[in-house]
Amino acid sequence: MKLRGDVLKQIRRKRGLSQTALAEGICTQATISLMEKQNRLPKMDILTAICERLNISSDRIVENEVSGVNDTFNQVIDLLTAHEYDQAEQLLGSVKVKQLDSDFDKQRYYYLLGMVQVENNQIDDAIFNFELVLTQFATTSANIYLAMTTAGMAMAYLKRNDRERAIRLTNRSVKLIDNKKLIGSLHQWTSINDQIANLYLELGDPDSAIEMVNRGIKMCREHDSLFLLDELYLYLGRCYIVKDQPADAKQALEIAKSLRIARHGTLMEEDIETELAKLQ
Repeated sequence: MKLRGDVLKQIRRKRGLSQTALAEGICTQATISLMEKQNRLPKMDILTAICERLNISSDRIVENEVSGVNDTFNQVIDLLTAHEYDQAEQLLGSVKVKQLDSDFDKQRYYYLLGMVQVENNQIDDAIFNFELVLTQFATTSANIYLAMTTAGMAMAYLKRNDRERAIRLTNRSVKLIDNKKLIGSLHQWTSINDQIANLYLELGDPDSAIEMVNRGIKMCREHDSLFLLDELYLYLGRCYIVKDQPADAKQALEIAKSLRIARHGTLMEEDIETELAKLQ
């Protein structure tokens, strides 16, 4: 990951803060100076506290260094989001693991490989690779892949019909995003809320699912983003169907349908229509 010190400096000045004022209670003024002048990346708890004080998301000032493998990983993520699992698997197969330099890249690789394997019902392989992410290739940075991988593990155990472990892992992923200062992009944060909402729904806990959906919706609204918003409202509609609240379910599903059109997507059209038919 690379720090954009120049962007940090611009935002700090727009907020009317000196380096000393920004650092107060978080770190030293010298730390802020090194961040701005030398792009020095501090510890994640310091970076998170600075972003909170500036009221910005971390991806405003932190970016992954552009590389061929980074572009490939981003394409794989887009394919997984679009449920194009075969293409994601094929593209991921082009990555040479031995050529990955950093533990962070290895962490991303094994997480994405595990997600592809979950969708292909290769559960044992998926669990093995998720374990690699959380142990052997865990980085010192508190990034959001910790929570995403834990949720991925929950999906794997749910497919194995081990509900008790799936519930435990789902709850753990929520604790990770609640209690740890994790670094992640808007899309990653939206994705983890979407993923956990789906898990709770599959586990028969619609109230917890609704809470996670609302987190995702709030995040999208705050950042004027439509990313996964149609899917979040689809899950919300399904939750209300389970709770026997047809009016709320219909409203959520109609919103999902409109958002699907706005996003020019066809992926969930059949799913949305199927859920609406249940309310006839």
